[in-house]
Amino acid sequence: MREPEELKTRVSESAQLGEYSNFVKIQHSAIDFMLDFAKILPEENMIHVHTRLFMSPIHAKLFAKAMIENIEKYEQKFGTIDLKFEKGAPIPGVVSKETH
Repeated sequence: MREPEELKTRVSESAQLGEYSNFVKIQHSAIDFMLDFAKILPEENMIHVHTRLFMSPIHAKLFAKAMIENIEKYEQKFGTIDLKFEKGAPIPGVVSKETH
């Protein structure tokens, strides 16, 4: 049996510059997951969704697993990502007055 060839990656011209996201809204149904990637624009009191992705449940779980593995590698190299906030302190990037 022949070994599978490595897939080549082509990045479309419109995706080459990339997009920054500091907010992701995730919803799901029985058949797919929807991820809205956005930028919070506090000066406009707005969340601007720039990319909407749909994934099958299998691909969503594989994506989550890959994210966990990559975060672990990041933390081994650069240190722990701290998610602890002082009680009553606003959560960075969140426009509402609610605290964590």
